[in-house]
Amino acid sequence: MEKLTIRGLVLAVSLTAGVAHADPKLDEAKVHLSTGTQLYDENNYRGALVEFQRAYALAPSYKILFNIAQVSMELQDYASALKAYTRYLAEGGPDVPADRAAQTAAEIDRLKGRVGRVTIVTAPGAEILLDDVAIGFAPLPEPVPVNAGQHKVTVHVTGREPVSRVYDVAGRQEVTAAVGSDVVAPVVTPMSAVAPRPEPPQPTSKTPAYVAIGITGGLAITAAVFAFVTRHEEGQLDSLRNQFPVTTQALDDQRSLVKRDALLTDIFTGAAMISAGFAIYLSVTRLGAAEKPDPGTHVQLGIGLSGISVAGAF
Repeated sequence: MEKLTIRGLVLAVSLTAGVAHADPKLDEAKVHLSTGTQLYDENNYRGALVEFQRAYALAPSYKILFNIAQVSMELQDYASALKAYTRYLAEGGPDVPADRAAQTAAEIDRLKGRVGRVTIVTAPGAEILLDDVAIGFAPLPEPVPVNAGQHKVTVHVTGREPVSRVYDVAGRQEVTAAVGSDVVAPVVTPMSAVAPRPEPPQPTSKTPAYVAIGITGGLAITAAVFAFVTRHEEGQLDSLRNQFPVTTQALDDQRSLVKRDALLTDIFTGAAMISAGFAIYLSVTRLGAAEKPDPGTHVQLGIGLSGISVAGAF
């Protein structure tokens, strides 16, 4: 396509901008269009491309995309030209003149034979560079269009050395570039998502176990005292039976004492046994393994009417 086509297109955009001359962005876009045209005439295609891209950023008219496509053709950047021509037709729609639309469609079909696509597969979050130019982070939303030829794909994960591979891509070819796909990108976890560290278990109080043992001992001693008193009262009852003369009232009174003391002995003995069971439970659950006795040591407590007995092996 001839340079005259671009000059005519710049004029059309300038006329559009002139209608709304009060808009500073349109005025600035007009300046960049004019500068881009001058640079294009001087064969400074890279400078012209920068000026046209800046003009489009300020005043995104579909007409400027045609300028960008033609400059990209001069730079032999067919992938960029294909993209600009495609957007030109899509954004211009029915406003594009029929002859221009047909000319552009034919150019698009021709460019497709010079452009391939590269699907880059790598670790999620890794930065991707194509021919040493950063193009985004993995995963990319779609395959990357590239000019037919040789291309270098580089993947960079923070904290690791970049990994690069070179691929030959022909026109219309679909190439999958797996670069550093075995490298796992570091995952940053928000502080709010970090699970709180569980507090170490607090030691269980041993006081209830010791109290229960003390109560058991007290009940056992009380039961032993009443057992002793009961035996003494029984001896007194036997003595009265052997005395003569003795009144029935005296015998009844002594029998009442024996029954009372025997009942108290049974009550305190039962209470001591219940308390002993509770003390054993607390000793197991509270004192735990930290205070397990030596396997060769065991102690038994016996409570009866005759008193308290202690047996064990040491």
